[in-house]
Amino acid sequence: MSSIRKSIVLGVAMLALPVLASAQTSRVEGMALQGDYIKDYTGIYTYTSGVSSVGNLIYGELGTTSTTPSGALLDRSIGAVLGNLWDGRYGTWAIHLREWTPALGQGDVFGQPNPGTLGFDPNSNSNESFDLMWGQKMGTTSVGLRLNRSYFKLEDALPGVTTTLKFDVPSALANGDPNLSRNVLGFGGGVGFEMNPNTNVEFSLLYQSRDFENSVSGGTRSEDDNTSNWMVGGRAFWQWQPNVVVTPVLKFYRFDLSTKSTPTGGNSTTFTNTLSGWQAGVAGNWTIGSNDLFVLGATFAQNDLEQQYDVLGVSAGVTASGFAVGDTLKVTEHLVPQVFAALETHVNNWLTFRMGANKGAFESVKLKDLGAGGREVNLSMSSFNMNLGMGVKLGTLQLDAVLNNLFPQTLGGWFSNSPSGFIAFPKVTATYAF
Repeated sequence: MSSIRKSIVLGVAMLALPVLASAQTSRVEGMALQGDYIKDYTGIYTYTSGVSSVGNLIYGELGTTSTTPSGALLDRSIGAVLGNLWDGRYGTWAIHLREWTPALGQGDVFGQPNPGTLGFDPNSNSNESFDLMWGQKMGTTSVGLRLNRSYFKLEDALPGVTTTLKFDVPSALANGDPNLSRNVLGFGGGVGFEMNPNTNVEFSLLYQSRDFENSVSGGTRSEDDNTSNWMVGGRAFWQWQPNVVVTPVLKFYRFDLSTKSTPTGGNSTTFTNTLSGWQAGVAGNWTIGSNDLFVLGATFAQNDLEQQYDVLGVSAGVTASGFAVGDTLKVTEHLVPQVFAALETHVNNWLTFRMGANKGAFESVKLKDLGAGGREVNLSMSSFNMNLGMGVKLGTLQLDAVLNNLFPQTLGGWFSNSPSGFIAFPKVTATYAF
């Protein structure tokens, strides 16, 4: 079938289908936004009190791949939010079945908790056992709780020698570091309430204990030196005008991947490795046209990474890079502010188009050796990121996708000389609301 005939067939098939408002992580990513600043049910992953307010739905993350033909399919999941179990007498329940443990406060492993180059969750684990959520609405107040666990352990015992691996081995093989594939036991709780007839407020705390062990009896034992990882967040939805909702957001977070190494009969040595940060921002959500959405906002943020400098085979001294082995290096990233804007428009009753971008207006990164090395590097820049997305209503199912950035120029690779195997939709999700 020719490219033109395929386009006609696809277009005719879609014309009979109306639009659904709900979406999933692809909607947020397609607008290059943080989900904190818009109303979307993916907010339940950070603000757990919202689980009782999103209605009944079933979703599927159909996979994420790179935009090249060699990209592997990753991060699939299926989940449900059920407010009608036992006629709702015992609250709303949600369950998430995932291929990969998501980033803290996010719906997928690739989501970033905070803006900036360092605003990411450094841990990955492909062995999530369960993720359960519960919420209850009591008048104008809502509460929510969350429990999740990701665990992998391998113990190999031979006479006189026992090897213990308590981390996600497949993920560690991929990223090359067991410390970045820790096991996870997480707890979360949140509360939301109506401050006044025009304002709703949500607060949430997410805590995860992340641990790992890599040891051989009679040899060196490597393990975590701190297991605490947490995020605290708050936001509000203020109906400023009939067509404008103002959303302020405040968040703090800290990841600790510090380690301890203990040789047989020797003293333990520790290795500092922490990532922390905060952000404060505000966005306006304008309803324009025929129920379309325009978002404009700014966020001020700081990310701090502290890690000891280590070079394989070098035990001490200042290296050619100007940093001293064993010294703590501190990287500080400032966004003052990062400005973002996005549009979501209903092209017709079955098709939604999205585009969004964020830009660091005054962005800087400072790297400093806090010890004997004394080197300091300062970088000022203005980073830019832009994404595209679309949504299609297929009967009772809403499909949302992030578009390949070359999609407008190639029309999905059908009308151009794009590389063989061009991936038009590198991420697709599906939502069924009932």
